[in-house]
Amino acid sequence: MMTKTPIRFAIASIAATLALSSGVWANDGGLYEKPLDPNSAFVRVIAPGATSASVQNSAFNKLEDGVSPYVAVAPGDIPVSSSLGQSSVKATAGKFYSVVVTKEGATTVVDDMTKNPSKATLSLYNLTEKAAIDLFVPQAGAEAVSDVDSGGSKSVALRAPLAVDLVVREGDKDLAKLDKVEFKRLAGVTIVVTGEGDQVDAVAVPSTIAR
Repeated sequence: MMTKTPIRFAIASIAATLALSSGVWANDGGLYEKPLDPNSAFVRVIAPGATSASVQNSAFNKLEDGVSPYVAVAPGDIPVSSSLGQSSVKATAGKFYSVVVTKEGATTVVDDMTKNPSKATLSLYNLTEKAAIDLFVPQAGAEAVSDVDSGGSKSVALRAPLAVDLVVREGDKDLAKLDKVEFKRLAGVTIVVTGEGDQVDAVAVPSTIAR
């Protein structure tokens, strides 16, 4: 099993621009609706095409676009599975893990989840054979995430609340579009890009913790 750690980088200027186009919701919600146990680790499964998955003793039988909620677990070797396969992750307290399970195998990614009360986390997963993809924000005229390699992931923090269109690109070529993706404070959105050749699909799923 290969472990990949996402690159951390600042996008303060882009976030500031996005904030100008943000809408306002009366009730923000998401990952931190309740205090998190600092002694727990948080593990989820990303398995495009799968309808079910499990993390240790927690089972999810109606996955939304193949992405399970995070599950709070005691640190240690945590078994995970989906209808596509199974694996495990050695989890450390206070960290968030995504185990990407496909027919080819499993990869573990350490997600960089913001705890800034004014921001939301955007996580992009490139599960295509494209060497590098970007996530472009038309309203800001700038990229939110750049150069995510094949099989890789990056997470960034954006000012919230806001709702923006997002375009997945390979260089100057548009591959897929997501309309009005909503970001809420102390919450997250996971974008998973799949497909082969020019037949590329992208889904946006709220990042949540099973309660």
